[in-house]
Amino acid sequence: MSFRATPRGSLFVALALVCAALALVWPLAPAQAHAAFKSSNPAPNSVLKTAPTEVSITFVEHLDPKGVNITVYDNKANVVSTGSVQLSSDLYTASIAMKGDGSDIYRVDWNNVSADDGDPTLGAFVFAVDPSGKSDKVAPATSTSAGSSSGISPLVAVLTGIGGLVVGFLLAYVTRRNAPAAQ
Repeated sequence: MSFRATPRGSLFVALALVCAALALVWPLAPAQAHAAFKSSNPAPNSVLKTAPTEVSITFVEHLDPKGVNITVYDNKANVVSTGSVQLSSDLYTASIAMKGDGSDIYRVDWNNVSADDGDPTLGAFVFAVDPSGKSDKVAPATSTSAGSSSGISPLVAVLTGIGGLVVGFLLAYVTRRNAPAAQ
């Protein structure tokens, strides 16, 4: 059996190759993460020996200065953050001054608007203060990745690409088999 490409079959093969290439490259492209949390000082669930005088949060996208807020609360829900939010010159990090009041745990609430895509994001975390440097008031910190994910594994992408190739070749074969014979 010989294979002779028809214009229609060649189109299907080319389309299948493009789909396979896109399926292989798609997971490598970063997903839109908005201005998601990247890191903070103090870190979430950390235990400090003394209360900090400032809380800073770094995000993965530029921040819109008009849409950023950070509020720090003590263990009785009193606001202990003071002043206004300050942004770094690169617009990735926001910080606010705070005055510790002897609480053993503090909650940091934040919200922002991305200067890159205009989408809002919000979050919260806690940290503890104990002169011993140890506390059972917060869960032990775990390692997390702040990077964004497309939500599809590389294996699924490869299998999708191979499936696209197989479907393309099958369509080309069926089209060729059903094409009228050339005279």
